[in-house]
Amino acid sequence: MTQVNLNEAEILTIKNLSFAKNDFDKYIVLLNKKYGYSLTKNDLSVVLNISIQTIDRRIKENMNIPAYKKSGEGSKASYIFPITEVAKFLCSTIKINN
Repeated sequence: MTQVNLNEAEILTIKNLSFAKNDFDKYIVLLNKKYGYSLTKNDLSVVLNISIQTIDRRIKENMNIPAYKKSGEGSKASYIFPITEVAKFLCSTIKINN
């Protein structure tokens, strides 16, 4: 049997996940650990496994995208996706077969 040594951050994450009551809370723990309280378009593309161009298209069409906040105007505007909105989106779109 192989022994696994976990660092303090990993132990804390496991502890926090064990207290999570539902999928939403688990997503919050994991997203917060990796991204903090918000994601950029680049971060979101990694989480959803889609391209930035797909995110841009979904924003333009205002469909199938987590709620976001837009910072600025025009082509230089940045988009901020709060982890709570990303977690809600993941809960509503990912289907788990038991």
